[in-house]
Amino acid sequence: MITTESIGIEQARQAFAAILAALTEDDNPAAMAVTDAHGDLIASLRQDGAAARMVRRSRAKAYSAATLKMDTVVFRDRMKAEGRTLDDWGDERLTALQGGLAIWHDGHVVGGIALSGNTTTRDEELAKVGRAAMVFEPAVASQRNGEHAASASGSEMDADPQAVGSTRAAVAAVERPLAVPVGARAHSVATSVEANGIMKPMGKRKVFNLPGLAPAGAASPDLVQLGNLFFTSAVRGVDLSTGRLGSTPEEQFTLAWRNLGRLVEGAGLSLDNVGMVTNFIGSQDYRSTINPGWLELFPTDNRPARKTTSYPLPEGEAVELQAFGVVGGRRDIIQVEGLAHRDPLPNGVRIGDYVFSSVIVPQDLATGKTVEGPEAQTDQCFDNMRVFMENAGGGINDVVLQWVYLSDFDYQPYMVDVYLKSWPVGGYQAARKTFRYPMNGQIQLHVIGRIGGQRSTHEIDGHEHHDPIPLGARIADLYASSGVSGVDPKSTNHLEPAVGVAAQANFGLGNIQRLVEAGGGSMADVGHMTLLVQDYADLPAIDGMWKRMFPNPDDRPARQVMKLGAQGQTRVQFHMLAAI
Repeated sequence: MITTESIGIEQARQAFAAILAALTEDDNPAAMAVTDAHGDLIASLRQDGAAARMVRRSRAKAYSAATLKMDTVVFRDRMKAEGRTLDDWGDERLTALQGGLAIWHDGHVVGGIALSGNTTTRDEELAKVGRAAMVFEPAVASQRNGEHAASASGSEMDADPQAVGSTRAAVAAVERPLAVPVGARAHSVATSVEANGIMKPMGKRKVFNLPGLAPAGAASPDLVQLGNLFFTSAVRGVDLSTGRLGSTPEEQFTLAWRNLGRLVEGAGLSLDNVGMVTNFIGSQDYRSTINPGWLELFPTDNRPARKTTSYPLPEGEAVELQAFGVVGGRRDIIQVEGLAHRDPLPNGVRIGDYVFSSVIVPQDLATGKTVEGPEAQTDQCFDNMRVFMENAGGGINDVVLQWVYLSDFDYQPYMVDVYLKSWPVGGYQAARKTFRYPMNGQIQLHVIGRIGGQRSTHEIDGHEHHDPIPLGARIADLYASSGVSGVDPKSTNHLEPAVGVAAQANFGLGNIQRLVEAGGGSMADVGHMTLLVQDYADLPAIDGMWKRMFPNPDDRPARQVMKLGAQGQTRVQFHMLAAI
């Protein structure tokens, strides 16, 4: 018998319970609906005081999301962009009202969920709460010859207060049976630590793994939530049902963007919480494949900051995505007049007190044209950074971390002079990493900031930098490091790393630990680490030390490994982001 994966009555109960718990006194009475993969109704709930038309709207939204296999807001924006109307689809049940969400599992749409009763934006927020609360488990009974595995009593679902979480709830019309099993468990806010695919609060870090996303035995979680922030490890272009990479770069990019959405929302977060996405691509030839998936995931103009960096990825990979965000936050777009991008992305965003920039380029803000000459470009880039931070509502001293990309290291001394004009020695200075990077022009910048809170810089004994920059910079809860190398602090040379990759990994992680403690935290406060390597073949030795430092696989930072920026005797260098 051919079966179709779908959700069932138990997932509907879980969703309704979570939504009712999330409703506040400021919300209007709502109606909500859950459908199966075909758009047929599984369950509908109407709170006392919600108008009957809200029931019809919620059902229409859920039906539309399931049958179209996209959220209704995406459908609306696509229809607008293509100059089409609902009549073009020939289905009078469709709606483009915001608030309907497709429910994805293992690469398939398995249902739809929707709300009506509040603003359409609030309806969508609450629907995401319900979708994130659904737990998928194997059914306890089988289906054969059309026999229902389970059914509701009569045509009503009991309004059990423990099941739905509200005495105001009146649940109507359960019209579908419990679905066939759909495989691995999805996210639940419950604190089980046994199954992959569940948020696992272990100490300060909460980790989430999306089944099929990372290779077997991956050394870091897919997503880590720590304090107000969350961080992802590399999001690859794999088919989650098989774990195999897409066969072409185009397919990998499509899969990677969709996997990023599933990862964030599977962890109970929202794509609205994402502040920055970095595209790590294996070739500059792949740049043209970035935007289709980007626009599918972020269809409106309110998009995260974005940076693209090219370097050799592991064999077979065309793309890895990385996202940083703020739990429960919403993006405010930062635009600087005269600072334009060719791609559909903002200059940056602010979410609460956190600021994320896209790449900052040396354009004259009066003309919009790139200035000429390496020194002029360096001056212009730093000035544009200042203007960007001011437009974000802060200033230059609100930058926590700056990454600098230079095409010619002969001009690094001049760049250092300009850096010191922005952050003089003796005062607060941002952490910094400088990359040798081939590009048109001399310099590009990228920054992460934190507006408000006490500023401090930190050093540790036995580790120095060639340039006058701090080893670590902290503003309030956000703490970032410059490059931390595998220097033996007991050696007489505090600039050169130890001999051998295992020794460098050992001392490097030890130096990270001392640095985070110097800033008032511990290794439990580290949310993300970037590892710069010369050779992926060194990873087994690095991972041996990594697992010694973080022995519990459910309590590790997120991680990105880059074959970029490690030079000379340095086999591995560590960069830390912590939330203290």
